[in-house]
Amino acid sequence: MKKRLVIPAALAFSALCFSSCDNKLCYCYERTSDGVLHESKVYVDNDTPCNSLSRGDRGCIESSERGTINPDDIAK
Repeated sequence: MKKRLVIPAALAFSALCFSSCDNKLCYCYERTSDGVLHESKVYVDNDTPCNSLSRGDRGCIESSERGTINPDDIAK
């Protein structure tokens, strides 16, 4: 009985792990109305550049760019 439950659970878990491999993490920065810098994390497809998520009041960078770019410079 236990083998019948373990195998489907393992298959479901491995499918979940493999499905998340085609996403990447972007970091977006924006200022709130009181001027405080707010960071949010957004997962996108690997083909989508993080800077395409930027808009007038928000700037987004790749996770590999963190630490090399000052968030104050990209947050509007």
